[in-house]
Amino acid sequence: MSTVAPNPTAERTDVRPGWHACKRLLVVDDHPAMRTGLRDLLGDERDFDVVAVTASAEAALTVAEREPIDVAVVDYQLGEGRNGLWLSRKLKRLPQPPAVLIYSAYTDGVLAAAAVVAEADAIVSKASLGSELCDAIRSVAAGLLHLPPVPPALAGTLRSRLDDQEQAIFGMLLAGIEPAEVAATLDLPATGLESRLWSMLRRLEGRSPRISASPRFPP
Repeated sequence: MSTVAPNPTAERTDVRPGWHACKRLLVVDDHPAMRTGLRDLLGDERDFDVVAVTASAEAALTVAEREPIDVAVVDYQLGEGRNGLWLSRKLKRLPQPPAVLIYSAYTDGVLAAAAVVAEADAIVSKASLGSELCDAIRSVAAGLLHLPPVPPALAGTLRSRLDDQEQAIFGMLLAGIEPAEVAATLDLPATGLESRLWSMLRRLEGRSPRISASPRFPP
């Protein structure tokens, strides 16, 4: 049996023979007890294969770069390192991007809005039942979204943190328009949209320009 590996090394679990149709999962959480609990919970599901568990966003990205992942189950707060939304945006830039489920103790509207910009597919509260988490994983693996709505009043407040072009981007993302279509509609090059999205993510999470220079959110 494998043991929880120290940060930032990923803990590899054995792939079960004959389970090629299983959904390949990557679990990311900085708390050892939570990593163990999720590995045990998800590993008991016959249609899940927990490929690896990691304690940091950086280690998780390394795993996803070298082997295919169907769904990444990612804690929002990851200690002193980069957070789950940073990881979501990085994972979505891979040649074969996984679905990303943010598994967090915080599931408010601000996180929901930031998750849209980070292209996460789901948010599930850590207070939810294990069966609810498993159902959400299956849902995003099937290509569905599992995101809470952003209340209109909050969306308006959050837009005030953005400039005119960012407000347009934010509105289209909330409407479910894919980033590539957003870029084409606004006549933005891909690199320009990427820069805007990183800036928007920092602002929606309430980070000042000074804090945004932190290594937590490099593009």
